[in-house]
Amino acid sequence: MTEIQKFSFVYDAGEDRLACDTESADGSTSRLWLTQRFCRGLVGAVVAMLEKSQGEADSDRQVMLQSWQQAAAMGEFGKTPAVQPTPQSATGLVTAAHLTPKERGVAVSLDFGDGESRSVGLAYPELRQMLGALHRVHVIAGWPLDFWPAWVTDPAAAAAPTQTVN
Repeated sequence: MTEIQKFSFVYDAGEDRLACDTESADGSTSRLWLTQRFCRGLVGAVVAMLEKSQGEADSDRQVMLQSWQQAAAMGEFGKTPAVQPTPQSATGLVTAAHLTPKERGVAVSLDFGDGESRSVGLAYPELRQMLGALHRVHVIAGWPLDFWPAWVTDPAAAAAPTQTVN
């Protein structure tokens, strides 16, 4: 299993898929294809994991906490150059993702090809940044956004406290 050091997402209109371009510590690259259906399941699992990490909270408080944390994570999101795959890059359709909770984050392993996989450890803010990047690429692709929680699609609005005026 190859450990990912850096990754980026791009939408390929010709393939109607997302490419997760990865780079390992030794500089080798991969292009891992993610289908719309696969992304929907992955996002659902990541969202559930992040919500569970907050413990028990009422619905309004949960949305507000998630929104604040999402906005903070995206505020820290750097502008690093995208990974550039080469003709020698390993390529394959991702068939499974394994999310393993860690003390302050999650280990993500993506299976593709003939028994190959790539893995990366992400702290919770990095996992939120990954969600934000996946959402951005979903918007670019014009894919349905009905399954995305408001705290990802518009974290600032979802974090705004509501006031009742009598």
